[in-house]
Amino acid sequence: MHDSVQKYRGILSAIDRKIEEQKIKSIPKVIAVSKTFKLEKILPLIEYGHLDYGENKVQEAINKWSEIKLSML
Repeated sequence: MHDSVQKYRGILSAIDRKIEEQKIKSIPKVIAVSKTFKLEKILPLIEYGHLDYGENKVQEAINKWSEIKLSML
């Protein structure tokens, strides 16, 4: 399993524990910050099923996500 997927699963587990411990009713949305990361680092998370990402530059998002969409075809 890719390192980024392992970290993501760890984050989800920690969130689940807190939700259960504190009896939180709403489930937070996890947004992966993909700025400065190359496509090779992001693809394993996309393939795992994570869909919410954040970028800080529109130009970077357009280039990266256009490339990702093409690679998923």
